[in-house]
Amino acid sequence: MDINFPIPKDQRCSESVDILGDRISKLPDEIIGKILSYLPTKEAMATSVLSKRWEYLWTLTSDLDFCDFQILDKEAENKNDNDYMIKMMSFQRYVDRVIFYHGGSDIRKCHMDIHSKYVAPSFYAWICALITCNVQKLSLGMSSNYSHLPWMFFSNNTLVDLSIIGSFVLDLPTYVCFPCLKILEIQFLEFVDDASTARLFSSCPVLEELTIYRIFGLKDDLEIMNISVPSLKRLIVHSVISRYIQIKINTPCLEYLQIDERSRYFVNFTSSLVHANVGAVDIYLLNAISQVEYLSLTAIDKSLQNIIRDSALPIFKNLKTMELRDSFGWRTPPNDWKVLPNLLESSPNLQVLIFSQGLVSLTLDDQDFNHFNWQRPESVPECLSMHLKTIEIFEFVGFPEELQIVEYFLECGEVLEKMIIHRFVLSENPIAEKKMHRSMSENLSLRRRFSPFEVMSFKRGCSTCEVIFTD
Repeated sequence: MDINFPIPKDQRCSESVDILGDRISKLPDEIIGKILSYLPTKEAMATSVLSKRWEYLWTLTSDLDFCDFQILDKEAENKNDNDYMIKMMSFQRYVDRVIFYHGGSDIRKCHMDIHSKYVAPSFYAWICALITCNVQKLSLGMSSNYSHLPWMFFSNNTLVDLSIIGSFVLDLPTYVCFPCLKILEIQFLEFVDDASTARLFSSCPVLEELTIYRIFGLKDDLEIMNISVPSLKRLIVHSVISRYIQIKINTPCLEYLQIDERSRYFVNFTSSLVHANVGAVDIYLLNAISQVEYLSLTAIDKSLQNIIRDSALPIFKNLKTMELRDSFGWRTPPNDWKVLPNLLESSPNLQVLIFSQGLVSLTLDDQDFNHFNWQRPESVPECLSMHLKTIEIFEFVGFPEELQIVEYFLECGEVLEKMIIHRFVLSENPIAEKKMHRSMSENLSLRRRFSPFEVMSFKRGCSTCEVIFTD
């Protein structure tokens, strides 16, 4: 007679762990390396203590992440604190060890973000070692002092995605080649001259996405930024530098453009551009983007008024969605929305209109709102009578001038189906809250203060527009 004794629970768990451990250990090295790549680099490295079998398996990880930010202490760094220096030297030895034990084996992606001046001197050597590992995606960050990248870095046959952010001087060799690079992001770099900038972009024959950020304090003498990339599909140029430069853009396949640089533009987009996000305009740029289907316009200021006065706006015949924003979020008044009728007249097929930062803006001291005088236009734009179906207004306070614009749209929008109004978040500013309460109780169409979510119907002849109030 067979007697089956129950196996104690602890023993069953132990056996299941042993079986699981055996299964993992029997996997090929390449698969274990793939699994370890999903762990942070430090945790993957810690598996080396499990057994002899696991001692060097962590070196097969294809993803590396090095960042000294968690141990960064600027106050301790400036005081040359011994404990802080010991921590940073330990971090430096850790990075040295990881890169050394990789021994040139392939790396799929690597993120290296260095902020301490104690670690910065090793940065150059680390990059030289990394680019021998056929890395495909590389993100480099530096904020301690200005550094030069090794020249061998600029001839790379494996990089597909490259991000360089921080204190780097872009001093390029004569020969630059990135034959596989599709995504390039450069932020806060100092360009040595105009020629090196053009040489960098032209060395990327299959580049599809390019992002450029420039800030105050850069010491370069860049006068002309020449972006000539036939393969480029997405371009972002953002700058808060006060001086103007020339920007030449030759990108016949471009589909998305975001540009805030106040410059003189010479552009070639042909008919490929679909989405434009523009924060600074001149007539050349407006003509170049006139074929877009989606336009986000931040430059609602006097420069746009001057263009309307001197040259008139181009006709945006393909435009379906237009988003109007405050100038860089600087809380400047939108010049009475004088240009709004002109924008609508120039967008005959517009279907969606979005005021993403509201109709009024807070003053610089956050104690009041910038008011404006709304002049109702004499004629009704074609888009209002035939195509405009949706209007969305954010940060709605309820001042008379806001209500006049809302009433204008409700009365003249003959095919308008929906108007969504997001009210100003009251809890952020008690003074603004009192002003809003008073204004909402004094005005006609939206007289009563609406609930957090309320739907009203506005009848116009045989059609009805749904008005939705929400936080």
